Amino acid sequence: MCELLIVKSQNSIPMEWVLGYAKLLDEYGLGGFSWGVAWKDTEGELRCYKSVDGIRKDQQASERLKGITSKEIFIHLRRPSLMNSITPFNIQPYLTTDHSLAFGHNGNFEEHESFRSSFLQLLKGTSDSEIAFQYFFQHHKKYNRPVEALEETHRALKGKANMALFRKNEATIIYSGNVDNKMYSFQLDDIKCVSTSVHSHDDFVFQNIFPSAKDIRPIPLFTSLLLE
Repeated sequence: MCELLIVKSQNSIPMEWVLGYAKLLDEYGLGGFSWGVAWKDTEGELRCYKSVDGIRKDQQASERLKGITSKEIFIHLRRPSLMNSITPFNIQPYLTTDHSLAFGHNGNFEEHESFRSSFLQLLKGTSDSEIAFQYFFQHHKKYNRPVEALEETHRALKGKANMALFRKNEATIIYSGNVDNKMYSFQLDDIKCVSTSVHSHDDFVFQNIFPSAKDIRPIPLFTSLLLE
């Protein structure tokens, strides 16, 4: 029930610029609760900020993120399937311990409870998304095939799932698998963007949030896109 936004450019992008669009996605979409952002610093290292408050209510974000620029930024706006799961441990994006990967998910995994016991020692929160993150990471670590690992995660856990894999020193991978919240790639001037569609089966997201978008392309269901 969340929204995802990823932007990438050859030049540094002001965080404030991205947050303006993220707040509109939060307003019109099904976010409104906790949120998080990952970005690559000047050395290519992954950095992250998360808040249990929704992005439009977060009083600390403007100060904590003031002046930050990055060539690639990934935002996750959360609307939990279970409202009692609004805790810091369930905020996305999830990061690996070495901060080489950040993972975010939109949708719901129908079979996540079948795998909870397998990852119990690794879980910090209670969400289906974190189980998917651990499933993906273990598969990826074993075979080092991230696209196949994302696809396998969806096959195994079933349900509706858009996923984004934000990677240090490598291209971001976006997997489209949620028929209720289609994903699109597009351009805002020279900035490459990928966004969910605020759970609206029309072009509302481009009429009201990204009206200057060009080269709009839907990401076909059950396929992956490398944001290069």
